[in-house]
Amino acid sequence: MRVLVTGAAGRVGANVVRRLVEADVAVTAMVLPGDRQAAKLAPLTGVRVIEADLGDQAAVDAACAGATHIVHLAAQLVRGDTPVDRFYDINAFGTLRLLEGALRTNGGIERFVLASTDGTYRPGDPPAVPLREDAPQEPADYYGTSKLLGEVILRNHAAQFDIPYSMVRFATVVSPEEAAGYFRLDSARAMLRRADLGRDSNIWQLFRGRPDLLPILDTAAGDAPPDAAVGLVGPDGHSWSLHMVDVRDAVQGVHLALTEPDALGGVFNIAAAEPTTWEHGAAVLAELFDVPKLSVAMPFDWRLEVTVDAARERLGYQPRYDFRATVQEARATASGVAADFIPARV
Repeated sequence: MRVLVTGAAGRVGANVVRRLVEADVAVTAMVLPGDRQAAKLAPLTGVRVIEADLGDQAAVDAACAGATHIVHLAAQLVRGDTPVDRFYDINAFGTLRLLEGALRTNGGIERFVLASTDGTYRPGDPPAVPLREDAPQEPADYYGTSKLLGEVILRNHAAQFDIPYSMVRFATVVSPEEAAGYFRLDSARAMLRRADLGRDSNIWQLFRGRPDLLPILDTAAGDAPPDAAVGLVGPDGHSWSLHMVDVRDAVQGVHLALTEPDALGGVFNIAAAEPTTWEHGAAVLAELFDVPKLSVAMPFDWRLEVTVDAARERLGYQPRYDFRATVQEARATASGVAADFIPARV
């Protein structure tokens, strides 16, 4: 097996490369030209690192040369100042260029794994709770739509050229050192300020006709410190929820999608065993970091949850980390325990 991993300097990508290297798999790691995060790969022996932009077919062809398998993790998550056509070109047509690269240089591959996202389910207004893989995919935002187009391109190119494939749709991927930043007052404010992006946000539906969310939070918080733990609760008493996945469980899902025979032709949500409610996440932070905890009443419910039943049943996926375990891992590594993951940023 010779595997090309795109997005190899990313949060998931570097850890996928590490997993493959530990299994004595030959890896080509594709990174953006000049990406400083590529330094994360330096300690991994035997990895061929190649710089390539997903918009450059010749560079993509060079990266694909000799690969028997491709794990496509590269994507741009936030559009920012990127022109819309360039953003779609990266996330959708980048997938096409990789497929063409495999056909041009190798005549085909043994498996193509595409990393997609729960963002294709319209996270600002989910059509179901929990979301199964057959839930409607009508994201109506730039990121979710661009990733959905990548899925369509893969399905159709695979049918046209007999390319074996599988797809994983990640929940919110969290590296342990990042976890304690969730469910805080300052992070809750940052999320609600995404309303300022208007319909450029991937959760714009959440803010539609609701300009009062940030004032509600600020009024309830009063003079609480920015690191206070915050639980957001709907009018029926149910906490808001967010489905997360520890980066190590994300790697497990990718590896199974790459290696399991039953993964072929399938699409799999990859997430923690259970979603994390804001109330639970805030309680964990208050306990472990001795910070105050607030419960803030919001005027509606919001639950972004997926089911991982398909991955469990077809792949043998066994998520190991809930929010508490991820936070505790970060505390352990901060105190000197050797980490079993590569942090998100160098």
